[in-house]
Formats: sequence, C-alpha cells, structure tokens
Amino acid sequence: MEKCVAVGDMFIHEEDFRRALEKSSLFQTCRYLSWKEDAQRPQARKIIRNIETKGSTAYPPDQALAEEIQDADAVFVHLCPVGRELIEKADHLKYILTCRGGVENIDMEAAEEKGIQVINCPSHNAYAVAEYTIGLMLCETRNIARADRALKNGEWREQYPNSGRIREMRSQTIGLIGFGTIGRLVAERLTGFGSRILIYDPYVDPKEAEKKGCISVTKEKLLQEADIVSLHGRIQPGEPPLIGAKELEIMKEDAYLINTARAALVDMDALYQALKEGKIKGAAVDVFPVEPVSADDPLVKMDCVTAGNHRGGDTLESYTMAPEAVMAQLEDRLKSFEKGEKKCR
Repeated sequence: MEKCVAVGDMFIHEEDFRRALEKSSLFQTCRYLSWKEDAQRPQARKIIRNIETKGSTAYPPDQALAEEIQDADAVFVHLCPVGRELIEKADHLKYILTCRGGVENIDMEAAEEKGIQVINCPSHNAYAVAEYTIGLMLCETRNIARADRALKNGEWREQYPNSGRIREMRSQTIGLIGFGTIGRLVAERLTGFGSRILIYDPYVDPKEAEKKGCISVTKEKLLQEADIVSLHGRIQPGEPPLIGAKELEIMKEDAYLINTARAALVDMDALYQALKEGKIKGAAVDVFPVEPVSADDPLVKMDCVTAGNHRGGDTLESYTMAPEAVMAQLEDRLKSFEKGEKKCR
C-alpha cells in the first residue's frame, strides 16, 4: 500500500505511531499529524466522554486530516474522529485503524458503504483494566482504602461495613457480565485465587466459557449467586442500563458490584439507593456519568463504596504498545487474504 496517515493525540503520541509503522513495510509513505495533543488530563477525559456519547460527530473534522485522507490507503488514529465527511473525501481508503477498543469515533456506516475495513484494538488496555478490576475487588472487600484513609486521619479503625463478613477470594463466587477480551483476562486471573466464576454473555458459546474454567449462566442466575458482580460490557447511547433497581434487587445482600467498564451500564441513582437500604453490601466504581465527579456526590461519600477516578486502563503499556498491536492485526489480516481466506470485516 502507498500511504498511511497517523494521527497522534494526548495519550498516544506521534512517536508511538512512528515506531509501529517503521517496524512494518506495509506502507511506502507515512504522514504524521496530531489532534488535541496538548490537552491536559481533565480536558482529555471530557474529550473521551464526548466521543463515547456523541460518536464521530463529537468534534468537527480535522482539517489537516481532511487534506491528507484524500489519497491515503489507511488512516491510523486513537481518539481523532473519522466521520462521514472525512470518509467521503477518501477515494483510496482501504483501512481505518484505531488503537481504541471501541469504535465510537468512527462512522461505521459510512465506512461500510465504501467498503473500508475497520480494525480496532479491544486488547489495548485489557491487561491494565483486568489487573485494576482484581485490585478493586480486593480493595473493596478487604477494606484496603478505608484502612489507609483512617490511618491517615489518625484512626486505628476496627469496624467496617462488612465486618464479620470479610471473605477470601477462594471462597467466593465471582460473576462476570461480559466475556470479551477484558472479561476473559479477569477470569484467568481469578482462577489463581480459586474462585468459582460465573459468566453471562449471550454472544459467547457456553463451551467456550467452560474451556476457561467458567460456567455460563443467565444474567438472573449470575445476579442471584455471585458474591461479586463485575461488569465488562459495552453499551450504546440511548440503551437502558444493564444494572438497575430490578437487577440490584436480585443480588445477594452481602454482594458487591464492580464497574470498571462504562458508567452508563449502571443506574447510579438505583445503586446509591440499594447501598443506602442495605440491599447489597458494597461497590467499587471507576467510571461516572460526569467526570470529574463531584466530591459531594452522595455515592462517592458512602463508606461502603470504593471510588476510582477512571484510571482502570491508565498504564504506560496500554498506550505505547497499542499501535504495534493494531499493526500486527493488519498484517495478519493481509496474510490471510494472500492465502485466499474469506474476507471478513
């Protein structure tokens, strides 16, 4: 292929794209652009939120990309939106590559209309989020953050929201809602603790779950039996929450809810009410509908809640290694085409 245009941002920089593209011989020419690369953390979080809720129209088309895309064979981005207006300018475009797990910043309908393949990177921060999820499970159930906070305030604390009911991971049933890349990595790590693992994912063959040492069940059964429910799914704008008052009512009174995925997966008002009324024991939440979340948020202020500031995927490796992971996917796909395998999207 002739030309690739790579667009760096505040998380994945030009040098990260350059390193990945220079290791490959797929493109004769590579052009490097930047999109909001100077954005600081608070602004960056707002940008991500806008893209996740408004999609590829969250921001106007980047003018430099609008010029470069016209004769490009591939566009390589992380957060930069690639909407219909840009795609319609691209007469030679064959691939849109994104370092994100989701494709909210890409107009998938427009890409499909022009026969452009989209390659995303669901594993770019998967290891980071999986590790963080396990950390939150331990932090919430074993009162790690509460003890630290008490000591810093001069208190040697003995009583906690779950005192008398603190359990080891090996004796607990963990329910994973969503069994994609991150859900599977969480399951792999939980097997080391000896936990019983239930999964709910209507798109996964139960036999596939069994191979990973998990039991595939209905959502209702998972909610009824799990001591810890951890969310690892995606949700489209406008869809109802996966966990609302009805689902929280089904959960055990001494169960915990963990959310490191999407804030919209949970009805936060219903979660607050369920915790206030003692319908579940506790929760660990890393994602909120509005970020930064207010210090006066009633959920954050609850003693039975461990709150994070959307740091689940924030590791050096999750950003710097993502472009190389995407290029490996592209190379594998091209090799499969050369072997005459069926073309798939």
